[in-house]
Amino acid sequence: MADIFCYNHKNIRKNKKQYENEVKMEKTYLNDKKRKAVFWILLGISFAAIWIYNNLTPLMSDDLLFKASDYQSPFDIFRMEYKQYMTWTGRSVLQVILKIFSLMPKWVFNLFNSLCFVMLTLLIYWNVKERKKYDAFLFVFINLLVWNFSVEFSQTVLWMGGACNYLWGIVILLGFLTCFRYFLENGRSYTKTVPISVLMFLFGVLAGWGNENTSGGGILIALIFSLLYFKKEKKIYSWTAAGIAGMLSGFLMMLLAPGNKARSALMLADETYTGIMAYVSRGLKINKAVNSYMMIYIAVICFLCVYFIYKGKKLEEFTDTFIFCLAGLATSYVLVLTPEPMPRAYFGANIFFTIACAQMVQRIAREDTLLISVKTGGIIAATVWMFFSYMENGANLARILREVNEREEYILEQTQQGNYDLTLPMLRPEFQTEYSFMYDNDISMDKEFWINEVFRIKYGLEKIKAVPRDEWEEY
Repeated sequence: MADIFCYNHKNIRKNKKQYENEVKMEKTYLNDKKRKAVFWILLGISFAAIWIYNNLTPLMSDDLLFKASDYQSPFDIFRMEYKQYMTWTGRSVLQVILKIFSLMPKWVFNLFNSLCFVMLTLLIYWNVKERKKYDAFLFVFINLLVWNFSVEFSQTVLWMGGACNYLWGIVILLGFLTCFRYFLENGRSYTKTVPISVLMFLFGVLAGWGNENTSGGGILIALIFSLLYFKKEKKIYSWTAAGIAGMLSGFLMMLLAPGNKARSALMLADETYTGIMAYVSRGLKINKAVNSYMMIYIAVICFLCVYFIYKGKKLEEFTDTFIFCLAGLATSYVLVLTPEPMPRAYFGANIFFTIACAQMVQRIAREDTLLISVKTGGIIAATVWMFFSYMENGANLARILREVNEREEYILEQTQQGNYDLTLPMLRPEFQTEYSFMYDNDISMDKEFWINEVFRIKYGLEKIKAVPRDEWEEY
């Protein structure tokens, strides 16, 4: 009788435990399902937000000089790019992307550029280790960082000419590095896969053939991760070597372009100093740029690093963070070798620091009540602030687009009537926003300003006189 009782008691406990496990698994499944739904909703919001801004951004600057009549077939894209490779720049992969979009209606670029931006945020997200599944707070945090602390967002993300050179360049590079890191972590599954090696080589060529300093930083990241893996596993795979070889091949093709000499000579002519003083001047300007674009990330990383060390963590645990920080600094300071670049040249370095910062913030444990409260509350507060900022800046973008369209309508109307000597209005200064590059590319009362010449060429005008919008009554 006692044996029967013990047997039944054990069965009851076993069934109870099994039931509790089933309940726990069901709750986990439901939670994962909810988190997945929230994550996809956030992806949709992220896409819609950048898509609206892309639609509110007109063509400008170099976009206006593109002559579609020079392209009669797809082969002309490569013919014209070869000409540019020989005379101006070696960024052929990104320039081909720009030419393809320039031949299409603007809405096509708006759509794909928005998808590319969302992909950037996802690639940053995928490079943050120890994240939860469908981590909505991390994804929102990354979006807040990119929207508010990226280098020249209006030029590197929204302006078509800049986006194809910088946003698309970093997405291709991070796409390669993300695959590269994934294969390193799962290397045993791909030891004898020849197609993977071929694909990684080709992908590496595209990644290395992007921006001079950013691609160099990407090569540094790939090399360091490979060396760390070799130190740990004492082996290297064919696809690892193929990927790095591809990056180096693309990088050299870009650097060795004959056109780089012409562009470099033109930029050198504008420098104030020569000799050693030129390098000193460039170094000081790079310091200023790092302070302006990366210091917020450096401060957060330093604070959390010291905090975690006091909590008993070891420096080795922050290896991923340090690698991206090193790449960000290298990507910035290598510019000392070139004449003073445009600020947007620091975009790639800024993204590397974004990954490093997101990685450190993600390490905050839920048990640390104070920091996790500051993190969660800060993200919520910043999201609310971002909503109001987005609405205000979006309204100004719409006003700028309206004035640009009005001006173009007037120009076309007058040229159809045979008038080629026009007085045109400048944009109202009160609409200026950090999300528009138009004010740096607007016509000027200075008759020799280069944008005035762009307008004359674009619309076939003889003369342009620019006046403030409030003084213009022609339209």
